[in-house]
Amino acid sequence: MLISIFIDRQNMKILFFLFLVFTTQVYSQVPGTDIWDNQPRTIHYSRSDFQADPQFWTACRDSSGITYFGNNDGVLVYDGERWEKVTLPNNSSVRSLLYTGNGTVYAGAYNELGIISKDSSGTYRYNSLIDQLDLKGRNFENIWQSHELNGTVIFRSFKELISVTDNRVTHVPAFRSFTYSNVIGETCYVQDNESGIMAYSPEKSSLDLVFHPESYAGESIVAILPSEKENILLLISKNGQVYRGNTKTGAVITAGSAFLPGHTDQVICAIKQGNEYLLGTLGSGIRMLNENSMPMETSPVYQETQNSSILSFLQTEKGIWVTLNNGLDFMSFKTPVTRIFDESSIYDIRLHNSGIYLATNKGVYFCDTTEPKKRFHFRKIPELQGQAWSLNVIEGQLFAGHDKGLFIIRGEEARKIGEESGIWKIIPVPYKTDTFLACSYNGIFLVTGKKGSYVMHHKIKGFDESSRDILPTGEDNTFWVCHGYKGVFRIRINDDYTRVHAIDHYTDQNGFDSPFNINLFHWDSQIVFTTNTGIYTFNRRKGIFEPYAPLNNILNPSLNTRKILQTNDTAWVVQDDEVAYFNYKDEDPSLNNELFLNLKGSLNRGMESILPLDGRKVLIGSTTGLYLYRLGQDSKETVPTLLTRVSQYRAKEQKALPVTGYRDGMELPTEIDLLRFEYASPELGNSGDIQYSYILENIDSEWSVWNPVAFKEYTHLQPGEYIFKVRSRDSAGNSGSIASYPFTITPKWYQTRAARIFYILIAIGLLWLAYVLIQQKIKHERQKARNAARKSKKLLELEIERLKLTQDKEKIQQAKSILEEDILEKSKELANYTMQLVNKKDIFNEIQEDLKELKGLVKTQVSRQKLLEIFQKIHQHKIGEEYMEVFDVNFEKVHHNFFEKLKELHPKLTKRELRLCAFIKMDLTNKEISPLLNISVRGVETARYRIRKKLGIQHEYNFQEFLNSL
Repeated sequence: MLISIFIDRQNMKILFFLFLVFTTQVYSQVPGTDIWDNQPRTIHYSRSDFQADPQFWTACRDSSGITYFGNNDGVLVYDGERWEKVTLPNNSSVRSLLYTGNGTVYAGAYNELGIISKDSSGTYRYNSLIDQLDLKGRNFENIWQSHELNGTVIFRSFKELISVTDNRVTHVPAFRSFTYSNVIGETCYVQDNESGIMAYSPEKSSLDLVFHPESYAGESIVAILPSEKENILLLISKNGQVYRGNTKTGAVITAGSAFLPGHTDQVICAIKQGNEYLLGTLGSGIRMLNENSMPMETSPVYQETQNSSILSFLQTEKGIWVTLNNGLDFMSFKTPVTRIFDESSIYDIRLHNSGIYLATNKGVYFCDTTEPKKRFHFRKIPELQGQAWSLNVIEGQLFAGHDKGLFIIRGEEARKIGEESGIWKIIPVPYKTDTFLACSYNGIFLVTGKKGSYVMHHKIKGFDESSRDILPTGEDNTFWVCHGYKGVFRIRINDDYTRVHAIDHYTDQNGFDSPFNINLFHWDSQIVFTTNTGIYTFNRRKGIFEPYAPLNNILNPSLNTRKILQTNDTAWVVQDDEVAYFNYKDEDPSLNNELFLNLKGSLNRGMESILPLDGRKVLIGSTTGLYLYRLGQDSKETVPTLLTRVSQYRAKEQKALPVTGYRDGMELPTEIDLLRFEYASPELGNSGDIQYSYILENIDSEWSVWNPVAFKEYTHLQPGEYIFKVRSRDSAGNSGSIASYPFTITPKWYQTRAARIFYILIAIGLLWLAYVLIQQKIKHERQKARNAARKSKKLLELEIERLKLTQDKEKIQQAKSILEEDILEKSKELANYTMQLVNKKDIFNEIQEDLKELKGLVKTQVSRQKLLEIFQKIHQHKIGEEYMEVFDVNFEKVHHNFFEKLKELHPKLTKRELRLCAFIKMDLTNKEISPLLNISVRGVETARYRIRKKLGIQHEYNFQEFLNSL
């Protein structure tokens, strides 16, 4: 043993010496990784995202992609869209989490051990196992790590191992303190501070020594990881020492250190990532070791953690979760898009001599892709600060069109050509060697020269328009120039390129619907013009522009196509502010734009920059920087889409509905005000570019447009059967399966089947009643028609009679005259009769008055008796009702229906009042009427007033005229 220790110490000295010698070289070299492929990105999560304590201890992930984090506030569950916090009964922080093969999530805390499960409504809950495992009252303190080995779950605290197999609990006490454990292959390794690193066997409940503590200097081990060699484990101590241990022989050698000499820090955790090792430190962030356990330059992506205290790692298929002392980070390795430059707005991109050049609003930037690094590093070319428009490679030379003028670039240096400013770009003149056109804000300049030297000459006279969009027409000295607002120009330049001698101007009179937003591009050896209403080509014979069917059949003519780029089998387009590509050699080409949706609204309109690369990669510039896209493979991944929660809101009260455990669908009351569906697709990653599309069968006719909102709400749904469906996708083209939720809105009593039958019966009854009424109506109309026919016949007969009566007209007129004379005569007789009655009444009244006076003068009884008999005779023969009835009959003969008309006006008129009206009509005075009605003259006036009031005759209207009008 002493000899082996001596050899190990000698080896350690030698290795340390070699480490000092080669450390600079090791740190300056990076494994040969393609810079275009190794461009991961880091997503930061802060307290504002998860709304809990920012210190995280551990993490695990279940089979559906949902991630669980151990936090000081409990367990945080993240489904890719929402965070949910689960607290423990004793409010302890959770130090260990484990997802087992049977789908169980175990959480270990201070004197607490349990399971995180989801109920039928999608809510996560903690179920303690303290009573079930008979741990109540047992002070095992914090559960720091949890492992699964052959169906056995092993929990490690400082004091003991708690081994659970089929609810059978085994306690293995520590010799001193269990400080670390890990399962590698079929073995669980546990470090005890006193006894060393041992292998724990759940079947035997035994601990077998593997590495003696003296072999690794008794240090506290924070990671035991596999290596590339069988039976060799990598042991990493807290102070950063790296050891290699042989599990067969128990020998341990020092392999190096995670830190440079003089650098002191602590290693908290470590994992094996491919052929490399990642070490989480207390204050230095993430450190890296290569496959030989030697320190290497930390990849920039690992330097982007928001906090330098790394507490644990969780590896997934798409990246690594890093739990921090303050926050969470996710390092995505399979992201289809990476922003590799974000300092300015991009107008053009060019690859030249293994370098990337960018024309931006702040100048021209350069990145050398041959430098050994894993990140793009752009440097600004000093001479080209300010607005740069274009980059053109002509005859192996790189030219830059700039607001300051035209420049030629060699490496990272630029030299201006000429004195003119405001140059859009430079193009070669066809069939003229060493001759170019510099297109400016207000015309075109002639440039000549070779690789060694270029000279800008005069401005070509006769054309002063902006010439950013220009292409040769194919005819000598002739060019197309598109202006964003003025349409299209075709200019012809003389042979010595001093003057434009002909200009053809095309607007909306030559085939275009509008002169605005016209651009021109090469397509299949010809020039096409893109507009707001489709794509056109120029018909030279007719001199007009005509729609170009091959592209209009692929692209939407109603959208403005601002760019077309043809490379190999793929065509790139910008249409309606969206980037898309298609294989134009396919029989039925289709646009692919999902990957580039994040660029919508951020492109430089009219100067979109797209640079396809080899290996299905493309660079695209925008106002927010430069993006590298990887188009991926033809086969796409399909992952589950999860309905995470369904809630109903009724009278401002929320109720969670089951999302699992139902068969034929949920029955919901019709009084629901709002129904909310929440969903997620955890396995599509955490890139934030997941989109969803949904449909509610029986309401929506088609799937909704894709959008990133992870919920949908419906208000006041009508009774009926529904199925809510949702699907997902990410920007790489991976899709999520369709999640369904069937449910039924139950009707109210008046919406039930019985009510509907009752409504149907009522409807049938109403229809029958309507039928009967219609039949009656038809019968009535038929009778009316018959009556009309009879009336027509009668009219015909009457017409015949009229013809006959015409002959007797004179006789009728004579008869009429006779009748009028008769009526007049009768009126006179009636008047005379009435006056006789009046006179008779007066005489009777006078005789009665005289007899009354005589009665007072007569003294004898006999005389008085005689006077009484005379009174009786007079009374028997006085004018009574019989005389008035004779008057009534004679009055009706003269004035037909007079009394009936009065009764129609006021049915409650008395007989006396009717007679008074008759007397008034006969123009009798009140004094003459008074004796006929046996009332005073004052009584006649009162009666007249009452009758006027009953008949509603105004005071100013003559009563006699009213009666005569009847």
